[in-house]
Amino acid sequence: MNIEFSGIERRLDELSERLARLEPFKDKPREFFDTDAYLRDIVERNLEIAAQSCIDICHRIIALENARKPVDYFESILILGELGIIPMDFARQLAPITGFRNILVHEYISVDWDLVYDNLQRLDHLYQFRNLIRQWIRDRNTTFS
Repeated sequence: MNIEFSGIERRLDELSERLARLEPFKDKPREFFDTDAYLRDIVERNLEIAAQSCIDICHRIIALENARKPVDYFESILILGELGIIPMDFARQLAPITGFRNILVHEYISVDWDLVYDNLQRLDHLYQFRNLIRQWIRDRNTTFS
């Protein structure tokens, strides 16, 4: 592993771990989700860490690319789109996960379970982000080897 990418790869591994924990629950009916507080806790925490992993990855890549500093987490994902690391349309679709993460961290007393369930249904965005970042690392390793 290239030392330059070690922090990114550790966070990609963490993202993969969280996705693996969430995967069995994404196809559960909403009624099951609504009646199982333990399931909601598992989903909430794993989505929070998955979102934070994406944010951390963005910030590390922005630093490596010497890109402009984002004003907030939302913009950090958009900057990856501007850099061409992820498609801009996809960056716009994924960026709202940063606000969702903020809600989970800061407004934990009044969690909107509809929003949590909706984000559980969009795990494909997190998989796509992970795969695009892994491709960027492979391309960058090839360029600089």
